[in-house]
Amino acid sequence: MNKRLFLISIGLILSVMTFTMCKSQSVSVPSTPEEALAELIAGNERYVNEKSIHPHGNLDRVKETAPHQAPFAAVVGCSDSRVPVELLFDQGIGDIFVIRTAGNNVNSEMVMGSVDYAIEHLGVKLLLVLGHGSCGGVTGAISEGEEEHGNIGHLLGTIRNDVSDYVGKIECLDSAIHHHTQVQIERIVAYPHVAEKIAKGELLVKKAYYDVNTGKVTF
Repeated sequence: MNKRLFLISIGLILSVMTFTMCKSQSVSVPSTPEEALAELIAGNERYVNEKSIHPHGNLDRVKETAPHQAPFAAVVGCSDSRVPVELLFDQGIGDIFVIRTAGNNVNSEMVMGSVDYAIEHLGVKLLLVLGHGSCGGVTGAISEGEEEHGNIGHLLGTIRNDVSDYVGKIECLDSAIHHHTQVQIERIVAYPHVAEKIAKGELLVKKAYYDVNTGKVTF
């Protein structure tokens, strides 16, 4: 075997090994709230370090999940196009139940209905409320100036009620974002059926913050 063929053979072997390793990593499904959180943390680490394995992204997974879904986590995130939940946690089809609203706001029966569905019917182990830097919803809510009307005005007014202490303090935007995320957490855990699952160790409810400049999620 000449040197060129030898190098090609080695390359093929390494490719097969890499594929096998990635495939085996994607098979493991978290079974506890702590494992679910650990998987999202690990997935974001892979994403930030440009080592994403892109699990559960092929047609086999599409066919596997067609009859039913069984996500291990639910994420309430923002509608912002810079916050692609599955990508930044390096997850695939059927792994995360994603609820996206402007400002990751849960202050409506429709949104809480989706949260309840994830908890009660899908049995997710982890519910994450994900705020992010430069959030347009919170920015608009605490900014003073021209008032928005119609649906946008209603949306900003809803968020403004949660961050009233920060109105006119745009320099405190990050603090307002963190506070707003915490308020959503408090709304969710105030529901008795959610509190019961938390008390039994069946559910973990956490807040997190996504840095749009670095891709890093802090918990």
